[in-house]
Amino acid sequence: MKNVLLQQLNNSDFQWLKTHGNRQQIPAQTVLVEQHHPVNNFYIILQGVLVATMTKNKNRMDRVFAALEEEQELMQEITRFEPGEMFGEISFSETSPSITTVKSLENVLVLVVPAKQLRDKLEQDIGFAARFYRASAILLLDRFNYLVQLFLTHKIGQIPPLQDVPLIFGELSDSDVDWMIASGQLEELKAGEIIISAGRPVENLYVIIQGTISVLVSEERKNPLSSIFAALENDQETQELLQREIAQMAKGNLVGELAILDTHLSFLTYVALENCTVLKIPRQKFLLKLEQDVGMAARFYRVVLMLLSQRLQNLSSRLGYGRTEYKVGQSLSEDRVYEDEIDVASMDNLTLGGARLDWMLKRLKLKAN
Repeated sequence: MKNVLLQQLNNSDFQWLKTHGNRQQIPAQTVLVEQHHPVNNFYIILQGVLVATMTKNKNRMDRVFAALEEEQELMQEITRFEPGEMFGEISFSETSPSITTVKSLENVLVLVVPAKQLRDKLEQDIGFAARFYRASAILLLDRFNYLVQLFLTHKIGQIPPLQDVPLIFGELSDSDVDWMIASGQLEELKAGEIIISAGRPVENLYVIIQGTISVLVSEERKNPLSSIFAALENDQETQELLQREIAQMAKGNLVGELAILDTHLSFLTYVALENCTVLKIPRQKFLLKLEQDVGMAARFYRVVLMLLSQRLQNLSSRLGYGRTEYKVGQSLSEDRVYEDEIDVASMDNLTLGGARLDWMLKRLKLKAN
């Protein structure tokens, strides 16, 4: 992922980062970002290598089983950052904690941009925001893919249902939603119908209007061509053996939005659990709109980045690396974000998102009639 910044940002973006960032020499074994804590800076690696790890929650049961199994590793390496890569990209949010600890493996040179300056730039320059959010979402998608494979390795059950709806429609504008209504087509799905298959190109983006859709992932790597023939032959037993449900998506969720980031084949399969109604928008039409409307592009890529960040939090919690849980009688730490803590700053946006979703559903009913 070394070339993501070079591919997504332009010369003026790099000039701004250079002007507002500070070059810092970091000694080996220095922690720059701590798991469960807010991210205060954005980093670009110029020289050296850093490692991102997740540490399991250290409750009594973890320690007991670790002792019984002689398990020494409660820490999991997620990725390594090399020159040209970046981290701290979720620092655009004042309340988003890091799911990883990032530490230098050797003496490194980094460009450090304060989070507040980055947030101000993202608010003032929508062109920069669109490019930056897209680059950041591509990087988070890569880390999400890694966590999904780790999830399968641990044989853990379903991810908690994704609560995307207020988040999505709280970030998009009325004009964005209006365009989606005008450009999309309502489609009815029967229970068991596949709308996106793993290993196949994603041709449409969907908004779930009614019903529930299951998200499946393959348990083992296999030839994509064999997957296609298995689907064509409707080999139900083979597909069930190779795929596991990792999440369910309900009314208002976006399906296929990750295909807007790149042209890679989908690594997930989406199947209707019941009869569903969806708003289908062709991928190419959506991409063209984002190219022509930089404001919508900035808002949409921010939504995708926030969704990925939220899903990473959910998945890391399932793997045992979640945020600290508050216990009755425990003293609160001001610099720590707790599992069930409410982000007061986002409440207005959630309320707006719910109202905008209701408005969208009413518009679609009128369109259908």
